[in-house]
Amino acid sequence: MPVQVVGIQCFLNTPGWLADRVVFSGKDLQVELHRDRRLALRCPHCGESMTPSRTQSHRVRDIGLGPDCPLWLIYASTQGRCRPCGRYHTEHPLGVDGTTTIRFQAWVSSMCRVMTLADAGEMAGIDPSTAWRIDDRHLRRTLPEPCLDGLTHLLVDEKSIRRRHGYATFVINAGNGEPLHCAEGKRSDSLASFFEKLTPSQRASIRAVCMDRAGHFRNVVKKYLPQADVVFDKFHIIANYNATIDAVRRQAWHDAEQQDKRFIKGQRYNLFARKGTLKPEKQVDLDALLAANASLSEAYVLGDQLRSVWEQRSVETARQALDDWIALALASSVAHIRAFGASLRRSATEIIAYAKHRITNGQMEGFNNLVSRLIHRANGIRSLLYLFRRARAAVVRPRPAVCGPA
Repeated sequence: MPVQVVGIQCFLNTPGWLADRVVFSGKDLQVELHRDRRLALRCPHCGESMTPSRTQSHRVRDIGLGPDCPLWLIYASTQGRCRPCGRYHTEHPLGVDGTTTIRFQAWVSSMCRVMTLADAGEMAGIDPSTAWRIDDRHLRRTLPEPCLDGLTHLLVDEKSIRRRHGYATFVINAGNGEPLHCAEGKRSDSLASFFEKLTPSQRASIRAVCMDRAGHFRNVVKKYLPQADVVFDKFHIIANYNATIDAVRRQAWHDAEQQDKRFIKGQRYNLFARKGTLKPEKQVDLDALLAANASLSEAYVLGDQLRSVWEQRSVETARQALDDWIALALASSVAHIRAFGASLRRSATEIIAYAKHRITNGQMEGFNNLVSRLIHRANGIRSLLYLFRRARAAVVRPRPAVCGPA
């Protein structure tokens, strides 16, 4: 059923192309366009007039009136040949990119930002795999390249992205949280590939890199950034010590008499808590446990004292606090605590570096949570690069989409 063309020219924003008519079939809306023949066909490279060579019919998807009423642009493109430069060029309406318009791609991408690919595909009336390809194409067009100039502090971590130990390595800027790099795996070359992209001046500006206690990442940083300090993330170290407390708790459960096990049961997370953070009834249970078991009491007190290392305001006081803690740990009667103290003694320089740079991997853990949500929303991972672009789009403001071919 033909519909009168009123204002459709302004809506479509296709300079040089005129709308002949709008046809509503009951299932979709079709806008028939033709090129304004009053305008010469000109070469985009040299600006000279081109000789028409051939025409081809196109049917392009645009934003419609909802999932049940798509909008199609119907037109015939003209291919011209430029005699001065010998090139061929095909002219399309502004905003057409392949079989869809850039408006349509931006709309689909905006839905993929807040819903699953299946839901975005259903809203747009397309297959989820098509929604994924459109979103990826739009992100490649609009996302700026990572800014690698003026970097001073970096955060590095690996993240599980697949079953059976499928990992990816991520690097973000500690200053503004911008994701800078991702690579498959958690090997040394996964991080080395990032530093190899940097120029000598970009590497020289980096002062510190924060990470967990993975030795292979530390070696890569020392190789490519000899001037930079390695900072071991305090949250990873606290988590490592909590694992030590848990090992002491399990050993205490194993050694305890049956009547004493009631003190230990249900106390795992109470032992991880800082002093003064538990509810009164939980604190009563914890106090009874610590009074009944000397090993757990020692582990708990040392855990609270360990956190004070990161509260120091200077490198000197942090070093003294850490040396004192390591001496207490090595003098402990509990084997698990002694082993942990020995491991911290080997990492003392990297732990104390926190007092100088005051950076942690807290931002990185937030980014890892974002990646987990994106994987869950997409029902798995199709492409690591797409995952990285979608994660960057949540942190970095994309450029406005330009209405023109990609």
